[in-house]
Amino acid sequence: MGWFTKDAAAHEYQPNNRSARKLCWEARDDYFACLNSIHVVNALEPQHQQQIEKACSNQDRNFNENCAASWIKYFKEKRVVDHRKEQFMKDVERENAQIIELTPDQMVRK
Repeated sequence: MGWFTKDAAAHEYQPNNRSARKLCWEARDDYFACLNSIHVVNALEPQHQQQIEKACSNQDRNFNENCAASWIKYFKEKRVVDHRKEQFMKDVERENAQIIELTPDQMVRK
């Protein structure tokens, strides 16, 4: 193995076409559906690993086989962010708060 070998890169899944990306997204959706069924939002938290392995091992394996590691990490992190945003919006609605849309110009401090 030399400095410029491609061996390390060959082990990383490369979703380089539309059908490969579609397989990844389907595997992600199946995995997230399984997480929903066991009421787990953050699959990255260590305390959920045993529960995920027990209930979602097939979906997890399929997700890992069909998606790049960087995509998997991104999807799992985005799931948590999206959940928090959804919870925030529910709280806003429940409290009858008013959402104010700001333009980038309005956000600049003067």
